[in-house]
Amino acid sequence: MKIFKTIVLVMALTALSTVQAQKIGIRAGASIATITGKDVSDVKPMTSFYAGVYKEFAIVPELFFIQPELQYSMQGYKANNTNYTIGYLQLPVMARVYMLKTISLEAGPQIGYKVNDNLENNDDLNSFDASVAGGLGINFPLGLSVSARYVHGLTNIFKDVDAKHQVIQLGASFKF
Repeated sequence: MKIFKTIVLVMALTALSTVQAQKIGIRAGASIATITGKDVSDVKPMTSFYAGVYKEFAIVPELFFIQPELQYSMQGYKANNTNYTIGYLQLPVMARVYMLKTISLEAGPQIGYKVNDNLENNDDLNSFDASVAGGLGINFPLGLSVSARYVHGLTNIFKDVDAKHQVIQLGASFKF
């Protein structure tokens, strides 16, 4: 709950503190997801997808931005040749630093809410997921970017089981 309150506070302060260079964008791509933890064995990564929207708020024009996002991300793992998927509606809030206008670094917290899954015993799933994320973007003219992001889960996926998400996202975005 502290993470959620911190995210809401950062978003509110960002909205109040800036009226400069606010850009809306879309982002989507492929993800490679798995789970790790002391109670996890014999799982393999699975390929899935993510898609969403974002808004960029300038804190220091042309250098430092706060970027709240809203996205759908299919995560999970592969075991016994079966993909076990969990779909989340996520709210990442990324701090983004532009270097040389073409390369950007980003990092921040992310919270997610489970909206669907294909697990047989889904009563054991936690509905809430908290993570931290970091990544790198290459920015082209006219608002197009490609990016790579690593997302590391902080909360357990299942009740009473040490298993957390690990996701690599590779994709593209476009700013309007």
